[in-house]
Amino acid sequence: MNASAGNGAAETGAAQTAASTERPAASVLIVDDDKWTTRAVAAALRDSGSFDVLDPQHSGEAAVAAYAAHRPDLVLMDVNMPPGMSGVDATQEIIGLDPSATIVLLTTVAPGPGLARALEAGALAAVSKSASDAELIRVAEAALEGDSPELLRTLAEDILVSGDSVPDVPANAPALTEAELTLLRQICEGLDYSEIAARQFVTVHTVKSHARNLRIKLGAKNLAQVVIRAVQFKFHSPE
Repeated sequence: MNASAGNGAAETGAAQTAASTERPAASVLIVDDDKWTTRAVAAALRDSGSFDVLDPQHSGEAAVAAYAAHRPDLVLMDVNMPPGMSGVDATQEIIGLDPSATIVLLTTVAPGPGLARALEAGALAAVSKSASDAELIRVAEAALEGDSPELLRTLAEDILVSGDSVPDVPANAPALTEAELTLLRQICEGLDYSEIAARQFVTVHTVKSHARNLRIKLGAKNLAQVVIRAVQFKFHSPE
């Protein structure tokens, strides 16, 4: 084989390797009773080139059926969809079908009742419908990477604004150490794991381990529920 042929084969092999390792587009189900909202959100995600947007759904019942049929990588769920099944109940139904489902809530500028209850049902985070395309894509991509504090930057404030009451609040707050309180506040501020690690002069692995222990201590299934507990027990109050 001559040199030019060898170079051509190498380039072809490299291209094939790159294509084979490229991550496929993540499938996304958008659920909102407002068709203008679903169109706008779908357009933003499609234009990014990173998402395969399924047919939008406009009710909680349709959302559950679509999830069962397609098992998308991500669900963007409106909280309130009258009449019929709300986003809160649809979130609970989907988590019942698939406990590993990734659900991010779509909220209005002033989140209404239902936000905290949908997070208690298993949603990972919330993003405003009025968010910029860049912010929407950032949250969607972060959610697909897994549970992370960076998804929670305005969550504590949104919970307070919503005025949502969370049932079954334990009568007594757990006793937290000063280190645990510091970590809790940093999570509520939406710092990512690397930022927390830098502030505490520890490794990211250590921060994740401490966050996992904090979830257990607070009886939370994910970091969004950690923020809810922080608000419930008045460990954190957004400024």
